[in-house]
Amino acid sequence: MKKKLLAILLSLSLSALFAQDIRLPPPAGNSGTDLLSAIQNRRISKSFVKKDIPVADLSTILWSALGLRGIDAVSSATKAGRSISFSGENAYINAYLLSDKGSWKYLADTNTLQFIKSGDARSSVSPATIPAAAAMIVFTVDNALTPSFLKTNPALFLQMSHATAGFAAQNIGLTASALKLASVVQYNVKAQGAIENLKLAKDEVPLFIQQLGYTE
Repeated sequence: MKKKLLAILLSLSLSALFAQDIRLPPPAGNSGTDLLSAIQNRRISKSFVKKDIPVADLSTILWSALGLRGIDAVSSATKAGRSISFSGENAYINAYLLSDKGSWKYLADTNTLQFIKSGDARSSVSPATIPAAAAMIVFTVDNALTPSFLKTNPALFLQMSHATAGFAAQNIGLTASALKLASVVQYNVKAQGAIENLKLAKDEVPLFIQQLGYTE
């Protein structure tokens, strides 16, 4: 019975869980696809079929972008590392998940989607919205968390932030490939629309979007 219940929970999509915080299941430890195959078969598309992504797969996708990965294998730091590296002490890149049902903020520390609002806000955030896409990821940078050595050089920090968020988007693209999904990164963002609809913090700025979905 417990296994059956777990299977049901893992197969749920955002359509069944909208209008609430969502505690995500643990990310998958193995996709069954090796890295080189994921690179070889990665699909970039602006055309999708209408199909929801299971919450279990969303958990793995979001974890690949900004999730916690335990003790850092390089530095042996006792503090949990992220799936991408940050300069300085703080993780200054955030990821927001938008669908036709609502908007959420990904909280890596608790592996949770924090509910923001119901309804489809995607077209208010980007003119490049693809309605059939299952999800849109909006990457932002929190300038309040600028590393101390870059506080006098905001232009360089913005450049570094785009690169850091790009690492997260690359991880998503490869994870999506392993899960038989396509994705596309786009820089068409309505800054004010993102600020208002995602309730961004005072010093938080949208960078770019990534849309995901099935092509068949």
